[in-house]
Amino acid sequence: MERIVLSLIVVLFLMVSFSFGNPFCSSHDSLALLQFKHSLNVTDGCDNNEDCPYPKMTSWNSTSMGMDCCRWDGITCDMFTGHVIGLDLSGSRLEGAIHPNCSLFQLRHLQTLDLSFNNVSGGIPNSLGTTLKALKILRLSGCNLAGPFPEFVRNLSQITQLDLSDNNLDGKIPEFIGNLSQITQLDLSYNHLEGEIPDVFSNLQMLTHCILGDNNFTGPFPSSLMNLTNLQVLRLRNNLLSGPLPEFKTNSLQTLDLSRNQLSGPIPQSLRHLFNLTDVILGHNKLSGEIRAEMFAGMTNLTVLDLSSSGLSWSSNINTTFPLLRSLRLGSCRVKDFPDFILNSKKLWILDLSENEIHGQFPKWFGGLSALQFLNVSHNFLTSLEHIPLETMMVLDLQSNSLRGPLPSPFCPSNTLFVINLSYNNLSGEIPNCLLTFSWLRVLDLQANNFHGPIPNKFPENSILSYINLSKNQLEGPIPTSLLNCTALQVLHLGNNKIRDTFPTWLETLQELEHLILKSNRFYGPIVAFKTESPFPNMMIFDLSDNSFTGSLPMVVLKGFKAMMNMDAHKSGLEYHEEPIDVIVSGDEVSYSGLYVESVILVMKNQETKFNKILKIFTTIDLSRNKFEGEIPKFIGNLNSLLLLNLSHNNLTGHIPVEMRNMSTLEALDLSFNQLTGKIPVELASLTFLAVLNLSHNHLVGPIPQSNQFNTFPNDSYLGNSELCGFPLSNECGKHKSASVPVEQEEDEPSFLSEMTWQSVLMGYGCGLTFGFGIVYLIYRFERPRWFIDSFETLTREMIYIVLRGRKRRRRNFHRRRH
Repeated sequence: MERIVLSLIVVLFLMVSFSFGNPFCSSHDSLALLQFKHSLNVTDGCDNNEDCPYPKMTSWNSTSMGMDCCRWDGITCDMFTGHVIGLDLSGSRLEGAIHPNCSLFQLRHLQTLDLSFNNVSGGIPNSLGTTLKALKILRLSGCNLAGPFPEFVRNLSQITQLDLSDNNLDGKIPEFIGNLSQITQLDLSYNHLEGEIPDVFSNLQMLTHCILGDNNFTGPFPSSLMNLTNLQVLRLRNNLLSGPLPEFKTNSLQTLDLSRNQLSGPIPQSLRHLFNLTDVILGHNKLSGEIRAEMFAGMTNLTVLDLSSSGLSWSSNINTTFPLLRSLRLGSCRVKDFPDFILNSKKLWILDLSENEIHGQFPKWFGGLSALQFLNVSHNFLTSLEHIPLETMMVLDLQSNSLRGPLPSPFCPSNTLFVINLSYNNLSGEIPNCLLTFSWLRVLDLQANNFHGPIPNKFPENSILSYINLSKNQLEGPIPTSLLNCTALQVLHLGNNKIRDTFPTWLETLQELEHLILKSNRFYGPIVAFKTESPFPNMMIFDLSDNSFTGSLPMVVLKGFKAMMNMDAHKSGLEYHEEPIDVIVSGDEVSYSGLYVESVILVMKNQETKFNKILKIFTTIDLSRNKFEGEIPKFIGNLNSLLLLNLSHNNLTGHIPVEMRNMSTLEALDLSFNQLTGKIPVELASLTFLAVLNLSHNHLVGPIPQSNQFNTFPNDSYLGNSELCGFPLSNECGKHKSASVPVEQEEDEPSFLSEMTWQSVLMGYGCGLTFGFGIVYLIYRFERPRWFIDSFETLTREMIYIVLRGRKRRRRNFHRRRH
């Protein structure tokens, strides 16, 4: 017995020794790793960002730890042989090409290779598959891979996990994917793969995770996937799949994400038998019919249910509870009441019931949802703010309801609010002081209500507010100077109020400010007394229209608009100004783009239309309907990235500057209703993107420049200039005029461009000589800012619209995974 005990002690001692000891690295592998290190570069430029990845290779050297690579960062060695079996260099800021003879491929015992979120240029050579035959786990997510599906995958017969997500792969999934019989996890999401999903997936019987979302797959739902008996996670979101859903047979399924496709028809009844489902995400499809809450009654572990904008009608008559439910999204599901079953969903932290038919008030029990942090009930018919659990709320969207009266006093105790959107209601009274003092508040949108009185001068120090929209209210008084505390402010929209003040030059200290909109108020006086040489360097939209500003055009301001200079807008591609808000809710990161969106007004024929996105490269200056005088400064030609310029309805004199020929991206120009003299510079004919022009009601003389672009402008562009001649006017140059150009409009009846605000045009991107008339079409087609169309009553009749192709692909940060 003593011998047995002694033997056990020895064995235990040896096991503990191996557990706490480190194997010594193979010298062959050490040299191969050092050679691999020297073949790549580590990029700089993190700007002290706390999320900046750590370059693991910095610990690799032959001196500080000898040649024992098993002690280097990112290296895993076999505890007996010392061979390198795992290499994790994810997010290490690596850059460079991996060549076919790369020393990496000398690590013949490698089983795990993770190079994700590095910049691997030139792709991965096929020798990876022929040399690293022991490879079981390969992660190349976010490596900037491009081209067709990599051929080296064909030879990875032992692979169990393959992640090629977040790259630029295109073409079809090859048939040989069906030969990877050992694979359990496959992630090809966030690429440009296309075609139908092949039937060979039915051969992958060990597959548990199939993630193919955010590609361009077409055709019917791949029914072969329903034959995978071990499948637990299926994500096909954001593709172009069409047709009906198949019968669901995979009882092991836990996550089903088919959202943002074109799937049609009813939900198969077989869905109710998938009792292991925790996440059901079917939103944004073309489904039809009624879906009852009873279908999910057997899913006792349900945590996420998303049917938003799916085409389904929701019906709930059950007493079943979902105690683990964390996220419920039923937007645009014809919901008429708050679902009773969420009464006992004490873990619910996301609730989206937007664009439904809910009337009246929140039920009393709603206040008991103490975990709720994200609430979107916008576009309903709610009349009260009572019973909202504000104590833990972070995102609150109640826009476009029927809320009336002043904000209730219990509305302010919360200090967790990150986003508040109460726009487009009938709220009244003064804006509560405490509403501006939330320390975490980033977005405040109260536009289109009936708030009156002054804007509280209560913006706190170190405020993180980046978006403030108080437009279309009855606010009075000066702009509060405590706005200086909002050093992160990007958008300040105070238009359409009754604010009486001089221009707030002190805003020049807000260096991040991109949009300053003070239109339709009672501002007055000259714009002078700046303390810096270049105020507002990031300004993209500057709208002071319809006020009483005087003096000359503000040269200091114009010279400060660096963002409107030397931006290669038409070559950089289009990028929508929709910055999502990343909110940490109950430990999970939620990217919410529904609130922090540039919402702007487009006025056409005295009717307003709301657009919820704009282009980031949209740049505009609107100083119309003021009392500015003097000449247009020649410097304005330096704003060569400006898209819209409106100086109409002022008292400007002198000539049109020849330097405006340098404004090569200009698409709309309105100088009407001024006192301009001289000829129209022939150099303006070189502005090939110019789609809208109004020079009416000035004192211009001489011939109208003739070019493909100028030949498209109608007579209305030149009304009220009796000495102009040439096409399109009936007055021929060099001949006796039989009649002057008639003045058909009075000062208070603007021509088609006389009220052209920054809300009137959205780029004829890529249009050139032939397609310069696509602005209005683009506004409606892509739902961009709502503001540019006072201008187009005549032009729209002659509009040739263009098709804008390409959508800027969403990028992920190196450290963010989508599972």
